[in-house]
Amino acid sequence: MPFFKKKNTESFINGSLDFKQLVDATHFLENHPDAVYTLNLEGQIVSYNQKLSLLLGYGGKKLHHQHFSEFITPAEAKRIAPLKQRALTGETVHFTAEVAHHDGHRLTMNVTNIPIYQNHVIIGVYGIARDITQHIQLRLQHTRLSAKEQLTASLPGLAFFEYETTRDRLTLSAHFASLLDISQHRLASLEYDEFLLEIHPDDRSHFKQQLTLLQAGEPTVSCSLRMNQTRDYTQEVSCHGLRSEDGSEELFSFLFQSVVKPTDKTEIECPSDRTSLEQQEDIRKLSLLYDQVTGLPNRTLFMEEVEHLIRTDHPFTILSLDFNQLHRINEQIGYDIGDQWLRQTSRYLTETLPDLYCARLTGDHYAALSTQPFDEVALKAMCLDLLALNTTRIQIEGYELAAELAIGLSPFQHDETTATELLHTASRALSRAKLKAQSAYEFYTSQLDLEIYRRHQLEQSLRNAIQQDELFLEYQPKVDIWSGQILTCEALIRWDHPEWGRIPPQDFIPLSEEGHCYLPIGEWVLETVCRTIQSLLQQQIPVVPISINLSSKQLLHRDFVDTVRTCLHRYQVPARYLQLELQESVLLRESEFVKETLQQLHQLGIQLILDGYGSGVSSLSSLQTHPISSLKLDRSFVARLEEDERSIPLIKSIVYLAKEFQLSVVAEGIETLQQLDQFRDFECHAVQGYLFSRPVGIEHLRLLLKQGVLQPVESMKKSPKKPLPSLHGLISITRLNGKDVNVGASPILITRSTNRSVHFYASIRLPVDHQIELSLQLTDIVHPKTLIEPLAVTELDNGLFHYSADYKIRAQSGQIMKALETSEQLKLDEFFMLS
Repeated sequence: MPFFKKKNTESFINGSLDFKQLVDATHFLENHPDAVYTLNLEGQIVSYNQKLSLLLGYGGKKLHHQHFSEFITPAEAKRIAPLKQRALTGETVHFTAEVAHHDGHRLTMNVTNIPIYQNHVIIGVYGIARDITQHIQLRLQHTRLSAKEQLTASLPGLAFFEYETTRDRLTLSAHFASLLDISQHRLASLEYDEFLLEIHPDDRSHFKQQLTLLQAGEPTVSCSLRMNQTRDYTQEVSCHGLRSEDGSEELFSFLFQSVVKPTDKTEIECPSDRTSLEQQEDIRKLSLLYDQVTGLPNRTLFMEEVEHLIRTDHPFTILSLDFNQLHRINEQIGYDIGDQWLRQTSRYLTETLPDLYCARLTGDHYAALSTQPFDEVALKAMCLDLLALNTTRIQIEGYELAAELAIGLSPFQHDETTATELLHTASRALSRAKLKAQSAYEFYTSQLDLEIYRRHQLEQSLRNAIQQDELFLEYQPKVDIWSGQILTCEALIRWDHPEWGRIPPQDFIPLSEEGHCYLPIGEWVLETVCRTIQSLLQQQIPVVPISINLSSKQLLHRDFVDTVRTCLHRYQVPARYLQLELQESVLLRESEFVKETLQQLHQLGIQLILDGYGSGVSSLSSLQTHPISSLKLDRSFVARLEEDERSIPLIKSIVYLAKEFQLSVVAEGIETLQQLDQFRDFECHAVQGYLFSRPVGIEHLRLLLKQGVLQPVESMKKSPKKPLPSLHGLISITRLNGKDVNVGASPILITRSTNRSVHFYASIRLPVDHQIELSLQLTDIVHPKTLIEPLAVTELDNGLFHYSADYKIRAQSGQIMKALETSEQLKLDEFFMLS
C-alpha cells in the first residue's frame, strides 16, 4: 500500500498529505533527512523515524503512543496547542518549540505540522522537526559579543577577552588590535599561547595565576600587566577578571584597559584604580541602553539624546517608523525569523538613513532623529525613499516577507515641550499615517485636525452622557426575507451631543471602551431594553425578541451573567425576548471563561447571535463549541457584491455551512431590491436594512410591531458613481455655539456653488443644527478666507456626508464658481480614498 499519494487536481488540497494509514509510513519516514513523525487526532505518536529517537535520546519503541505534550513543559504545551489545532483544521503550520531530551537537557526545534487526509477527512498530523539548538546558541553568542563590542567602543582603551578552558577557545574584542598594535586579520587567528607572548615575560606567570584563581572558584580577580610586544611591553594595562557559567561551560572574562601615564611626577588617580565590580557595573549600565537583537540604541538612550537636543535648543525632527509585521511573523512563522526580520529592518533603516540617529522602541517600531533644520521637502523625499521598501519583498530563509512601513514626523518647535511629548506627537502622526489607504507618512501639526479635535471633545463628554440624558435607543427590525414579517429587532444606541449633534455609534463606542465607560453604558442599554419589552408586554403589543450589541470587554466582566439575570427578573421579562449580539473576535479568544459565560446565558434562555460574521478570522470550530443560534453576515459582503463577484461563492458557502449547523443567517445592510433578490438566491433566512426600515424610535416601533409585516421601499440616498466637477478644499471650524475654535482642517470635495450656497462632500459629520461657522479654503488656489454656515447634511450609502451651506459673504462665491468651471472630473470614492 503506497504511503504518499497525490490526488487528482480537483480534489487535492494544497499544503496537506493524503495518507492511506498513519502507521504505513516506515519507508518514507526513514528516508527523510529530518526527524519525522505522525500524530493521531489525540496527539499521540503513531509512527516515527530513527532520527527522532536519536534526537530525543529514546531507544527502541519507547516513543510509540507517547503524547507529544510529555516532551515539553505545560506552558509550552499551552502555547503550541492552538498551532496544533490549526493543523487539524487543514492548515500547514510552522513554529519553534522547546523540547526535553531524555537526559533532561533542552533542545530548540523548528517544527512543521501538515494535516493528513484520508478520504477528504483529516486523520492526523505529519510532523517534521529540525534541531536548531546549536544555531540558537551561536546566534545568542554572536549577539552577546556584538553587544560587548558596542560597549567597549564607547569606552576608550577598553577591550575584552573571553577564554573557555574546556574548548581551549579564545575570543578577543576588535579593540585588542589597537591595544597590541596588530592587524584585525592577525587578531582573528591569535591563539591563547600567542596571546600570552603579548604579555611581558615577568608578568605572564602573574596573569596565569589570576586565571588559576578563577578556575579554583574565585569570583573576581584583578592585576596590572605590561603588554604589547611590538612596543617592548611598554603598554601598561589594568586587568579585571570574572568567572561565569554559560550553560554547561565555564567562561572566564577579562577586561583590559590601557593606563594613561601621568605627564609629571604628581600622582593622579586613573580609571584603572576602580574595582572590578565598578567596571562590571559600568558595563551592565551600558548594556541596558542598547537593544540586544539589533544593536541599536533603545528607547531610554534615544530619549536622552532628544532631551540633550532640547536643552541645547538644537533643531531636530523625530521620525516614528513602524514596519507593522513582527507580531504576525512571530506568531505564524516563529521568533527566530522574527529576530532576523528585526535585524534586516534595522539594517535597512541605518543604510537608508546613514546621517540619522536610529533607535528601536518596541517590536518593529523604530525612531530616528534628523538634526538638520526643518526642511519639509527634504523630509518628504526621505520618507518616499523609505516607503519604497513596501513595494519589495524581504527574503528570510525561503520566506518572502512584505513590510507595511508607515512614518510619523514631529518637528521640534523650540517651545516648552518634553522629549516624551515629542515622541507622543510623532506617534500620533504615525497613527494617522496608518489610517491611509496605503502606508504613508504624516507630519504632526500643533493645530489638531478636525477629526482629532472632535474625538477629543467627545471623549470629554462621554462620561456624563448618561447623567445628562443624552443617550437614547433606536430599533431596526430584522424581517423574513420572503414575507417581510418582523422576526426580531436590534436595539441601536444613539448619542445626541449638545454641541456636535447626533453622534453615530461607530464614533463613540470605541471611545467608551478606551475610556472604560463601556460597563455603565452597557448596563444602561440592558436596562432600557428590558424596560421597553416590559412596556410592550403590558400594552399587549405583539412582541418580538430585541437584541443588544455586547462589548467584548463587557462579556469578560465576572458579574455580567448575574447582571443580566437580575435585570430580567426586575422587569419580569422572559429570557426568550432578549438576544445578545457578539463580535466573532470574542470567540477567538479560546477562553474557558468566555465559553462558560456564553453557556450560562444560553441556559437562561437567551439567544446568542454572531455579528459581523466574515469580517475577521472566522472560525468554524467556534460555531461547534459555542451555543450560537444565528449568524449576521458582515455588511461588507453586501457592499462588495456589485464590484466583486468572488463574494458570491463565499456567501453561498457560509449560508450552506450555517444550515448544516442549524443556524439562521441574517444579511445586514440591505438597501436595494437588487440586493434583496441576490440574498434570496443565496437562500438567506432574514435581512436587515434601510430597504425595509430605518432605525426608529420607540413610538414608531410600536406602530411597526402592530403592523407586523413590512414592505421593501428603496429610500437610501446613493452616492454618485460618475465623475463630478470637483474642487479640492479644506474646512475648519472657527466658531461653535458662540465660542471661537482653533483647529486644523479636514479634506472636502466641492461639487457645486451658486452665488448664495456651496455644496460639498466630507467624511465627517458636523453639527449643522447648532450655531456653527466654518472656514473654507481651496487647496490649489490662493484666496481670502471664505466663511460658510452649513444648513443641511445627508448621509450617503457609502458613509460619506453631503452638505449644503450658505456663504456668510456672498461676494466670496465668485472665486469658487469660477474655479468649478475649469475643474477636473473626479469620482467621489476615489477622492476620499486618496485623502
